[in-house]
Amino acid sequence: MSNSRTLALVFMVLLMATGCRPAGPVEFIATTVPATETPPAPTAPAPTAPAPETTDPLPTLAAVPAATRVGVDYVMLLPREAAVPDGWAMNPTVNYDTRQPQPGETYHFACRDLTARSIGAASVGYRSLEGLPSIHIEYVVYPTAELAAAALADMQSAVEACPEFTIGEGDGATSATFSPLDFPAYGDAGFATALNTSSPVTGELQIHAIKIRNGHVVIGINHTTYAGEAPPDRALTESLAALAVGNLENGPAAPGE
Repeated sequence: MSNSRTLALVFMVLLMATGCRPAGPVEFIATTVPATETPPAPTAPAPTAPAPETTDPLPTLAAVPAATRVGVDYVMLLPREAAVPDGWAMNPTVNYDTRQPQPGETYHFACRDLTARSIGAASVGYRSLEGLPSIHIEYVVYPTAELAAAALADMQSAVEACPEFTIGEGDGATSATFSPLDFPAYGDAGFATALNTSSPVTGELQIHAIKIRNGHVVIGINHTTYAGEAPPDRALTESLAALAVGNLENGPAAPGE
């Protein structure tokens, strides 16, 4: 598969990402105390009187700040290679983006502009060495469970309102169609949809898109393969959904609650 085609497939998977406002990666910073130089020993030390006893406390070193862990706890809870079939590879590195939505800020989802509420997102992707199938998993973090529920409701409403829509313009435009997808219930709430796309660049694809709210986190799972072939492996998608929800059960608390 050519690099341009692979990049196009990655782009298509990200179209269903929750709150897709671009943001730079978080830097994880650790501060250390520099080593001190050891002075040379004197060649002829002169005898000195014993130092007087003192009850003054010994001086202490300044506290060393712990490494900044914004996002690390969520990244560590993403499903890893053991959760996908043999012969699959991780897309280059896991990622965590911070977000600072401003009043009135929106992001595009399907054919609608939705209110931006998320404050971060941890994500990872896996793909067959043949290029497809592929899976994109994300944990989108909200300040509270209430805001996560509102975001999930917005996305579900957009899917219902946009049975057909177009992504992009001109010769490279992609036509997209949503259709119902039956999927077991996980977490606190969620929905599933099948997304079929057609583009001169990527060809025809079918994507099973799952959204699950677990407390203040909305889990997104996009399982993509070629249209006209066997649909995305349902058992694999369900196992990833169960694993993602289970991993977050003892995860970080909502920062705004």
